[in-house]
Amino acid sequence: MNQQTQPSPREHHFYVAIAKFLFHHSQHGIVSVRDPIRLKDAGRYGLSPLILYGLTVAGLPIRWMTFTPVDQPRPFRDVLLEAWGNAEGLNGQPDILRVNRHLAAASPELAEEMAKIGVQVEVAGAKEKSLPASLRSAQDSSRWLPRKHDGKDRSLAGSVQDLCRNAQEDHDFFVSGGRILRGVHSREVVDRIQCWLALPARVPVPTVTGGLDWEPGPWLSSWETSLPPDQPRYFNHDGFDGSTWLLTGEMVPEDIDDDDFWTDSDWDNAAEIARNLVACWPNPPAEIAGCAGITLRQLQWFISGKTPLDRHARFDLEALLGIEYDKSMGVYAGVGPYALVAHKPQAIKEIYESISGGGDACSCEIVPRQGPADPSWRYILINTYGEPPSIVMAPRGAKITERLPKLLLNYEGIRAVAPEFYRDVVSTCARACREPAANIREMKDFVKRYIEHWVDCAWLPE
Repeated sequence: MNQQTQPSPREHHFYVAIAKFLFHHSQHGIVSVRDPIRLKDAGRYGLSPLILYGLTVAGLPIRWMTFTPVDQPRPFRDVLLEAWGNAEGLNGQPDILRVNRHLAAASPELAEEMAKIGVQVEVAGAKEKSLPASLRSAQDSSRWLPRKHDGKDRSLAGSVQDLCRNAQEDHDFFVSGGRILRGVHSREVVDRIQCWLALPARVPVPTVTGGLDWEPGPWLSSWETSLPPDQPRYFNHDGFDGSTWLLTGEMVPEDIDDDDFWTDSDWDNAAEIARNLVACWPNPPAEIAGCAGITLRQLQWFISGKTPLDRHARFDLEALLGIEYDKSMGVYAGVGPYALVAHKPQAIKEIYESISGGGDACSCEIVPRQGPADPSWRYILINTYGEPPSIVMAPRGAKITERLPKLLLNYEGIRAVAPEFYRDVVSTCARACREPAANIREMKDFVKRYIEHWVDCAWLPE
């Protein structure tokens, strides 16, 4: 006897948060920020936060959003009934409404209220990834909402009303206009979208709702905790669509000459060099940060280009990592000498090019002429003309180790060396790996012991 397949339950993700990228300004109306900003810092620019409410069809790129001023929150019931009644892509109310634990705690009666209309509220677990992903996607896309209704009314009420209308029309165009099927989706996703849109809508019966049914709290802006310290910002009006952005950085004067700007400005690539060195350093980033007198988060923010370090902290980090300014080239470079570990292909490739001045070096793997080699590591000697050599340690059997001949320019294969020299290389690297500050110190002692082999020449082992 054939059993009829039961349809999968319809599921929506419901999320509420302070908008990360949209604010209101009394003169500019709705303002998009390029990089997230803390609410306290936003206030210094005259920006008022907004609340984003959103629903996403689980597993599909179908989303609906609306907004309110932060001090004028809407009842969840009102938001949900509006979405299920007006957002064509949602196909009405679902079987399951998935929320996070903060939203559930803020609205204890939500589950009971939704059960009355046949919707089951489920709280996502701590390891749930799809619901947070829906919120992140909504936050990111909100700043790109079209500004079709940005008129002369820059008041809070008028601006938010226009923003909500833009969001509704963007959803309608995305679904009804067929843009959703022309996106960058796999055939499988397109098929699932078409199946979803073919389902009959379950428009809820309009009901009279009461007052606010939830309690706002710090959880609405939990994304603030991971933001770096604020940097200078400036307002920029986009003449193409009429939108206003708060951009990160210093505003370039309009009357500046482009040639003068590029001639007088050096490229500060210290963070990029530091990022590659940290990726290849034998010690973990937390130990590097501690040795430089900064926190791990400060180090991560700096090497990712999110925020600068103060002058003294930057000098200490540059000294620790052997980064110096090359006046002739107008850039920073890693000068070493180093004992590095090959972890990431791109990082080791770029550090090699920095050490060698763009590849003006040769490298080779050294092995002892007699006796066994190190069972765990292979040692690559980087020889630059007239400059101290550095050593790259590569774990035996790792994929990156097999790629080193292609990553390092002028790689000359394997060379046998005296057992005493090989043992010195191994012991030097072991000492250099003990702590971040020992790296360059031990390598400088190493190059002093063999100074006659590399000064004013391209040193290759015997």
